[in-house]
Amino acid sequence: MPASRNYVVALDGAVVVGFGGVMYVGDEAHLTTIAVDPAEQRNQIGSRVLLALTRCAVHDGVEAMTLEVRATNRGAQELYRRFGYAPGGIRPQYYKDVGEDALIMWAHDLRSLVMAERLDAIETGLRNPMRTIGLGLNAA
Repeated sequence: MPASRNYVVALDGAVVVGFGGVMYVGDEAHLTTIAVDPAEQRNQIGSRVLLALTRCAVHDGVEAMTLEVRATNRGAQELYRRFGYAPGGIRPQYYKDVGEDALIMWAHDLRSLVMAERLDAIETGLRNPMRTIGLGLNAA
């Protein structure tokens, strides 16, 4: 049975500094979580985690990815835009704890030459290689 989820973990030695996960549904993926240790934010860890997840999804035959992001989280939205995500709708009151809306974003044509070039450019632009990113943590 093929994996229905994929996770990556960013490590600094033995310390987890970021992680993310996707859930596969047919030829689409839903970015279910991405997080970076607050002390490590702005060090391109989120970019590295999203790059690894996207490359895994492409390898696994995914055509499109979606996610929800806080409507007020402009930094995360900008990260997703760099990866080709565009707004696709709003989920009102999605974050119940604070009553905040979520912006739904989509990236399409993940297996296209344009996306491959985008991912290569993002990877080339990353400074200081990450010490460790764990890949292939699949779950059925």
